[in-house]
Order: sequence, then structure tokens, then C-alpha cells
Amino acid sequence: MKRLRLLMVVGVIAAALPLGMSAVGASGTTSTEVSIQSPADYDVTGTNIDVRVNVRCTGGTGTLVVELKQYPPETPYPVGEGSGPNIVACDGRTHAGGATVIGAVFDPGRALATATVIAPSGTKKVSKWIHIVQ
Repeated sequence: MKRLRLLMVVGVIAAALPLGMSAVGASGTTSTEVSIQSPADYDVTGTNIDVRVNVRCTGGTGTLVVELKQYPPETPYPVGEGSGPNIVACDGRTHAGGATVIGAVFDPGRALATATVIAPSGTKKVSKWIHIVQ
């Protein structure tokens, strides 16, 4: 009798797990939004770039990671790249925020920015060509 109850409990949990996961993970629906703003600010040495974003999410707090890549002719090197994190408020409202990307060999000009927000309301990743200005 105990074995039958255990099998029933395990069966119910096994049946419920895929349903719960499909509501957010597999269907791709998320209430998390992120947009990248241009231009980004360049420091005097080209190692720190401040990238602005707008983020909306729910569930408390989330993590923002911004990656930046710059290719010739904007940089004389094969590629300039770096990343930077930040914490974001997830209260259902849109917040202006950003991250300081720490990398090397950035110059003023065009660069590819990718912002990823990981929040209780879901994960969202976007990319956009932006301009780095002094």
C-alpha cells in the first residue's frame, strides 16, 4: 500500500513538472523586457564604456549583463570586447539603468551591444548596434 502511494505521488510530480516548465521556459513567454540605448559613453582610455538600457521585469531583483564588441575600422585591433554586470529592480515598471563595460581597445564609433536580463519573470536577451561617443 505504501509503495502504491509513493508511486502515485512520484507520478503526479513527474506529470506536473513539464507543465510548470512549459508555462515560462519552453513557450518562451516572458514579462521581462530590455532595450539598449545609444549612444554609449567612452572614457579617456577606452577601457570603460557606459551603456544605457531600459529594463522592465517583475519578481524582486534581476541581473543585467551587457557585452560589447567593436570591430575594425572603429578599432585598429582585430576586436575590442568586454562586459559588465549590474543589478536591476524588478517591480513591473520600466527603469533606466545601465552597466559599465570593462574591456580593452574600444574607440569612439560603432559597436555591437548585447544586453541580457535574468529575472524572476524570465530571461531576455537583445542586441543592437550602438555608437560610442567621447
